[in-house]
Amino acid sequence: MSSNNMIEIRNLCHRYVMGSKTLEIINGLELALEKGKWCCVYGASGSGKTTLLNLAGTLEKPTSGEIIINGTDVARMSRREAAEFRGKHIGFIFQSYHLVGELNVLENTAFAGTFSGMSRSRAVSRAKELLGAVGLAERLYHHPAELSGGERQRCAIARSLMNDPELILADEPTGNLDEATGSEILELFGKLRAANPDMTILMITHNPDIARLSDISLKLENGKLSKLRDAETPR
Repeated sequence: MSSNNMIEIRNLCHRYVMGSKTLEIINGLELALEKGKWCCVYGASGSGKTTLLNLAGTLEKPTSGEIIINGTDVARMSRREAAEFRGKHIGFIFQSYHLVGELNVLENTAFAGTFSGMSRSRAVSRAKELLGAVGLAERLYHHPAELSGGERQRCAIARSLMNDPELILADEPTGNLDEATGSEILELFGKLRAANPDMTILMITHNPDIARLSDISLKLENGKLSKLRDAETPR
């Protein structure tokens, strides 16, 4: 693996067996993503985008192939090893936010730190810092039901950064938002990257216009990735 790559995926295959049928989702997929790059994977509904993200994030194990994250082959890890690796190295942003309704914004964010072994005082301090950075300093004690969609996603983004991950995996982060709010979230990604130039982002989307905002745009089709384009200038 190149020391400059955050992700290297080699000959990745993943299939589901449903009764007498075998559904092949990923078929010989290859990917090399340099550290500090923002890569968008575009594809139609059902093309396997979320499966790819789950595999890269160690939430699922592939049928075969290699998934190397920052020099570590995560495809061969046990469930416990994968969970520990996720907590230390990967931040997740989901389309549906996955916030806990009973917890306020500060608690939802700090929980990711305490879950990974951070002291409560450090987790609260870190969460306040991140929530300020994403524009939620005045909403710390509000609950998810009291937030707009954009505010919920900002909270989810802050939570994903709690453990200072090298890799962010984003699953349709603007999918539940209107166009204007989605644009604000994408602008926030740009600001976060400027503040953290070594952070690598792998984002999936069904919107080709969003894909074209990234450094690298790829299309997932028939279980394989093909390049849409490299960005003309870094963002």
